[in-house]
Amino acid sequence: MKNNFLIYVQMKANQILFLLLLAPTMIGCGSSQKSAYNDYEYQEWKRQQQQQQQQQQRPSRTLRTVEPCIALANAESENLRAYGTATSYVEKVALSEAERDARNRMASMIKVAVEGAAQDYAQNAARNIKSTAGTLGESIMTQYVAQEISNTRVIETSIYDLSDGSVQVYVCIEMRNTTNEFSDKLKNELSRDGVIELEYDRERFMQKMSEGLERYKKENNLK
Repeated sequence: MKNNFLIYVQMKANQILFLLLLAPTMIGCGSSQKSAYNDYEYQEWKRQQQQQQQQQQRPSRTLRTVEPCIALANAESENLRAYGTATSYVEKVALSEAERDARNRMASMIKVAVEGAAQDYAQNAARNIKSTAGTLGESIMTQYVAQEISNTRVIETSIYDLSDGSVQVYVCIEMRNTTNEFSDKLKNELSRDGVIELEYDRERFMQKMSEGLERYKKENNLK
C-alpha cells in the first residue's frame, strides 16, 4: 500500500515538472503571435498615414503646362514647324539628335501629304502618267522636299538637366520659306522638270498635298 502511494506521488511530481517545462514554450509562442499581429497593425497604420499625407500634399487642382517647343510647333504659323527631342550625357550630342528628330518628324508630315497627293494623281490624272504613285511620291521627296527640310532653322530650344546626370533637349524647327512659298516653288519645279506636265494636274496635286498637310497637323495636334 505504501509503495502504491509513493508511485502515485512520483507520477504527479513528473506531471507537474513536465507542465513547468512546457509553460515557457507556450508563453513564448503566444508572445510571437502577439508580436507579429502588433507589427501587422503597425504597418497598416503606417500605410494609412502615408496615404493621408499624400492626399493632403496633392493639390486639388494642378495646371498642366505644355513643353515650350511643342507648344511653338503646334502654334499657328505661316511656316511649317516640327519639334524634336533627345537625351544624352553629352549636351552637344543631345542638341544634334533633337534637331535630327525634328527634321524626321517634319519629313514624315510632308511625306504623308505627298504620298496622298500622288495616289490621287495616279487615279485621276488627265493624261497617262509615266510612273506609279509610289515612285512619284518618292521622287518628289528625294529631289525636291529633302533640300527644304535640310535648310530648316531652329527657333526654340529647351534644355533639362536630369537626375542621372544626362541632358534632355527639345527643339522647334521651321522652314525658312512660308508654306505658300514652299508650295509655289515645288509646283514650279514639277512643271519645269516635266514631272507633272498638265497645269490642271499640278494644281490638283498641290491642292491635295495642302489638304493632306492640314489633315496631318490636326490629327497630330500640329495646328
